[in-house]
Amino acid sequence: MKPFSILLIRLLGLYLFLNTLFSLLPALLGPNVGERWYGELLPVLVATVAVPMVGGVLLWCFAGRLAGKLHGEVEEAGRVKDDDLVRAGTFLIGFTLVVRHVGMLVAAYSAAGAVAYDALFVVAAGLGMMLGGGTLLALYRRIKYLGLDR
Repeated sequence: MKPFSILLIRLLGLYLFLNTLFSLLPALLGPNVGERWYGELLPVLVATVAVPMVGGVLLWCFAGRLAGKLHGEVEEAGRVKDDDLVRAGTFLIGFTLVVRHVGMLVAAYSAAGAVAYDALFVVAAGLGMMLGGGTLLALYRRIKYLGLDR
């Protein structure tokens, strides 16, 4: 399970990095590129571009350590439990939500001076998914065995 989680974590990191890069390329290749990189727009660009790209690089670099934290250092060989998949999946989904919406939260605050409550809610939910995998795992087990006599 640990090698599979490492692969998924690295794929998520690659996705975050490349998706942000490819969404930025048209702005970099267009006319008047230098005008966008100063003043009030710079914090917005840093928040919406640098945070996902750095998050993707960090996921790629620390995939082994994250998988070790998710599954423990000792692992059974051969059998993959569905509980481990749920734990790894909720962590990765939570990380993606946090990385994407922190940029939106900072961009809204720096541009308008207001708090984007929808992005704040998604960041809190993403942190809950990252840190509270046991609660979602218990909910998964209840739904999995709903109506069965065990």
